[in-house]
Amino acid sequence: MGTAVDYAERAEECRRLAKIAPRAEDWGHLIEMAETWEMLLKHQQEKFKRQEKLKQQEELKQQEELKQQQKESRLQTIALADRFRNVLFLSDVAAKQPAKEDSNERAA
Repeated sequence: MGTAVDYAERAEECRRLAKIAPRAEDWGHLIEMAETWEMLLKHQQEKFKRQEKLKQQEELKQQEELKQQQKESRLQTIALADRFRNVLFLSDVAAKQPAKEDSNERAA
């Protein structure tokens, strides 16, 4: 925003000089210069606002992408946990079956 401040200061200085200009011609040139600096200031401020808006939009987009990635990661984690739950359940069942066979053999 330093450029905008510089433009404002230059416009102010031109208006100050126009007040003390000895000739009407000089006064006209200084007022025109002040208006030009003010126009540049306005354009710079508009440009800054557009850049800020684009920056905010990009940040929102990144936040949405991050949320989507987190959601996908959670779903992958849940799916992986379900797969391991089935594997662990099957291994528990397999581990218990020989014990049942041993007790059946003892009973016979």
